[in-house]
Formats: sequence, C-alpha cells, structure tokens
Amino acid sequence: MTDISAASRILADAFVNHRLIDPLPADVAPTAFDEAYEIQDATLALSGAKQAGWKLAVATRAAQEKIGAEGPLVGPLLDGRILSDGAQLTTNDLHFPNIEAEIAVVMDSTPAPDATSSDILDHIRSMHLAIEIADRRYHEKQDPIQTLADLNSTGYFVLGQEIEGWRDLGFIGGKVTTKSDGEILASNDDPDAWPEIFGGLEYLVGFLAKRGKSLKVGDVITTGACALPTISPHGKIEAIFDGLGTVTAEIKKV
Repeated sequence: MTDISAASRILADAFVNHRLIDPLPADVAPTAFDEAYEIQDATLALSGAKQAGWKLAVATRAAQEKIGAEGPLVGPLLDGRILSDGAQLTTNDLHFPNIEAEIAVVMDSTPAPDATSSDILDHIRSMHLAIEIADRRYHEKQDPIQTLADLNSTGYFVLGQEIEGWRDLGFIGGKVTTKSDGEILASNDDPDAWPEIFGGLEYLVGFLAKRGKSLKVGDVITTGACALPTISPHGKIEAIFDGLGTVTAEIKKV
C-alpha cells in the first residue's frame, strides 16, 4: 500500500538537499497517477518551495494514450527557478538537465472552472518562447508515475521573448530545434508532434478545479515540449523557433 507520507519525506529530502536517490521502496511507491499527485503535493509542502506556475508534460494525445493518462501530467514551476532569457546555471545546479523547447503563457486573470480552450484565451496576458530544463532526483530514469511523484521532474525554466500578435499567428507546428554548443539535440517540424497548447490549458483548468485550485494572475504555465526532450550535461543551450526567435541559456561546467 502506498505510504504518501513516507514517499514525500524521501522526495522532499532529495529535493531540498540536492541529492540523488534510488527508486522509492515498493511499500511506499505510488502505483497510480492519483497517488503520485498526492505525493507530489505533500513533497512540495515539505520542501518549503513556493509555487509560481505549472508545467505540463506528456502533452500530446498519442503520448498520453501510450502511458494510460487522461491528459497531460501536471507539476509545479517554482519561484526563484523561473529565469530570464540568457540565464546562466552550473552543473552544480542540476543532475540530469533535460532540455525542452516550449511555449509558455502568463496568466492575466483566473478562468472559470469549466472554461473551454477558447474561453481561456481571454485570460492570457502573454505567450512566450521558452526552455524548460527539467531535472530528476532519481539516479535512473523512472516510469511516468514515479516521475510524477518527483514534482514531475521540475527543475529550472527560462522564460524567453513574448510572441507578438500570438492570437493571429499560425505559429503552432513550425520547425523547432534545440542545440547545445551548436550541436543539434533535437529537431521537429511535424505539427502533430507539438503539444496541444490550448487543449492542455483547458485540461489544466479542469484538473485544478477538481482539487479546489485555480490559475492565478501572474502564473506561468509551460505547455509541453515542441521537440524531443534531450539531456545535455552542460553547454550553451538554444531553442530555435523558426520565424519566431530563439531562447538561450548556459549550463557552465564546474
């Protein structure tokens, strides 16, 4: 039987003390997504970290069907870890930096609990190019349920330039490339492999409503990887969105 308290203590300790751990013991590990969310909530509370937004993972319908999820997997973005374009980190800040080119939104108001994707447009302040640098606390990659419990692999987030005129742009599905020190990590020009950005936001609003929560003014939400997430231990990181712009960060080796 899953022990929410024991699992969250292990994960919170790993997060706070920046150390790697083995998989959760079988007698405390979650076996379902709902249990993983309970552990995630308890881990965040124990860590003392302040939430500043939300991250969506597994953001395409095909990927969700593959793991048996009803929608994207939801996790926190944390205050102090949302950085500006050109941000610099070091290898001491991260274990396994997983580089993801993403589209993010900043909320201007709170959507109703039953808001549709088109309703939510009126509550968005801005849309941005972004890089998520996901990270995990496990020595080895785990299955989606264990990953979800581990704060959904939250790490650092680089909020890049605003997408001007985003309502009128057909930007979804354009070519996206990630690089590290000039070497291509991943590239995608298949619109079907992009996250379902507005559908994901609609799912998030409903997901939070079921838990007595809601999006808040100023919340940053990142909507899922636009190209294959790829680990890069260090280097100058770029997310290049053709026709829109580039976001950069650097992970310095120390």
